[in-house]
Amino acid sequence: MKIKFWGVRGSTPTPERRNARYGGNTTCVEVRLSDGTMIILDCGSGMRPLGKSLLREFGEYPLHAYIFLTHFHWDHIQGMPFFLPLYRRGNHFFFHAVDRSADQFEDVIQGQMKNPYFPVDMGLLASTRHFYDIGSEPVDIHGAIVSSAQLNHPQGSVAYRIEADGAVFVLATDTEPGSAVHDENVRRIAQNADVFVYDSQYTPEQLAAERKGWGHSSWYEGVKILREVGAKRLVLFHHDPDSDDTYVDGLVERARGEHAETYGAAEGLEFYLPVDRVVRTYETRPSRERRYHLELPCRLWWGDGSGTRREVQGIARNISRSGAYFSAPEEVDISNPIEVEVEIPEDVSLDGGVLLRFVAQPIRKEWIPGPPGSDGPWLGIAAKRVEPDEAAAVSKPEKPTDD
Repeated sequence: MKIKFWGVRGSTPTPERRNARYGGNTTCVEVRLSDGTMIILDCGSGMRPLGKSLLREFGEYPLHAYIFLTHFHWDHIQGMPFFLPLYRRGNHFFFHAVDRSADQFEDVIQGQMKNPYFPVDMGLLASTRHFYDIGSEPVDIHGAIVSSAQLNHPQGSVAYRIEADGAVFVLATDTEPGSAVHDENVRRIAQNADVFVYDSQYTPEQLAAERKGWGHSSWYEGVKILREVGAKRLVLFHHDPDSDDTYVDGLVERARGEHAETYGAAEGLEFYLPVDRVVRTYETRPSRERRYHLELPCRLWWGDGSGTRREVQGIARNISRSGAYFSAPEEVDISNPIEVEVEIPEDVSLDGGVLLRFVAQPIRKEWIPGPPGSDGPWLGIAAKRVEPDEAAAVSKPEKPTDD
């Protein structure tokens, strides 16, 4: 099971430099099972970059995804109109919510796209959409058991527990401690979780004063629950709009003082479960190096030992000027350096598009599911770029001017 965070902010998007490391998009989490089944939790503004990534990954292949909403506040649904796969014919999306009839569910989703709120209504979306009220019973999604629990939040919210691939992932956001029934619900659904994502919008001090009754929790409560239920990793989630990177760093540091395996949710943070298959987590710290956390086609070349130069198409998933993590067909020989070429789109690089070319020395590999249409598993390869004089980053030529 692969977990990837696309939106981690609460209440409203905050596209500000002071939030650049953790991210300013509102809640959206992707869960990808070992058989390729895709589950999306919440549809905040983080759903927009997820959609662009999926279009690059799937190309013309049809996309099927199972979407579970914790509740319907704006910060949990506002990315849906900007999720480009919804506009593509042949894609199928299965929307799930708790205690909301299918008709009511669809009306709520369509409501944010009606006049005068949005210029495009859902009638223009070419994908096929299905809506389900799952009630209080667990549901089986291709062998993954998805359970829910009611939380203490104005107008209601639910936590989700996903049991699949020998691991347990729990998302419990938009909840406030203090209600005995709901406190018990959180503890029940978080039992023995490998990764426990918990609402940590406020500090314990804020919860005891001016933010009491606002429907959110703190890092302290997250640590307390984790210890009681035997969960392994705590991820602080739903960061407040006014909590910049430095402030969140402080919350994480305080929580790590109580439980070492604590992370601040950040756009690009990934977990591969179970534990022995963890490949990478995005470490949120200041860096002078530009790092791209996205999935893009790449070209790979290597020598096969007989002097023949071979080439395949792969997928770059995490790339910078010092290294990369990419996936490729199992035929790739990783015993020697590999030449890599990947183009960073203009909308990502923000500087006219960048073509990166470099030689990389593989340092670690793993078996992972291949992309749609592939036969069998692929290799996930972590590689370190060789010395600078053997690598180059080439920007696209600038357009001629009239000067």
